[in-house]
Amino acid sequence: MNIIQTDSGMTDEQRSKVIFAGDLIVFQQLPAMLELCQYTDQLLSEALNGLHPEQAQYHLSEQDYRRFVADTQKRIQADDKAKAMFFHALQEAGLALDSTYYDYFAMRVVSAEKAFTDGLRTVVGHHRDTWGSNIQAQTNWWAPIYKIEEERSIAFYPDHWEHPTINDTAEWSFKEYLAARRETPEGVAVSYSPAPQLLRPVDESKAVKIVIEPGDILCFSSAHLHASVPNTTQLARFSVEMRTLNLTDLEVGRGAPNVDNAGDKPQYQWYRHAVDQSPLSMAMESV
Repeated sequence: MNIIQTDSGMTDEQRSKVIFAGDLIVFQQLPAMLELCQYTDQLLSEALNGLHPEQAQYHLSEQDYRRFVADTQKRIQADDKAKAMFFHALQEAGLALDSTYYDYFAMRVVSAEKAFTDGLRTVVGHHRDTWGSNIQAQTNWWAPIYKIEEERSIAFYPDHWEHPTINDTAEWSFKEYLAARRETPEGVAVSYSPAPQLLRPVDESKAVKIVIEPGDILCFSSAHLHASVPNTTQLARFSVEMRTLNLTDLEVGRGAPNVDNAGDKPQYQWYRHAVDQSPLSMAMESV
């Protein structure tokens, strides 16, 4: 696995060929991403009445901190200005919006000292995003809002790019997850997993932990096995992310190898056009 760092953009085809070969790309110091970091910091600080977001958990009750994280994640996902800045940053990286479909724009918060890891969209265990979507052409974009270090970052397991893991993709069903969520009372954890799970541990000694700067965006194939690094520092980690699909990749069958995903139903309905919001399922009718 090579980590390519660049301050120039790549075309969609150039980028796809790199990441679908198992390499990572760091697009460095994108002006729109720097602007988004500043904008997000302002939103977070205002919501915390001036508290520093990375240290807020030490000044709030657990209940208040959980509420802050949940409200912040909802606010960022619904913030059209923040999403537009992120799309602008992706354009600076070379992405063509007119042929791009995306799932959603989200913020992830990983609290300090491995606290509050349950009940929030925080730490994510070992997984391939393609396990849920069953679309090998899927691309992940990930960016920190504040400075990070290895102890509060994202880890990759390059040995498993070509070697399978033991997982439950053969049994997991998105339809069953939705049914379980509908039947679960509000405020109660859903008993069915929201995504396929790894069933046997991987060798952590071979993990590659990525450290990039605020203003950088990490781009990688959704088929890469990766996980959140459990945060052992005294500062929370704030990051934003999105998954995209390029229509040309889908049309020509370009994508990452499938080494261990037994799922067979592509979840095209998760995706909509980056410009006109039309569903990907409509475009796939002619592919």
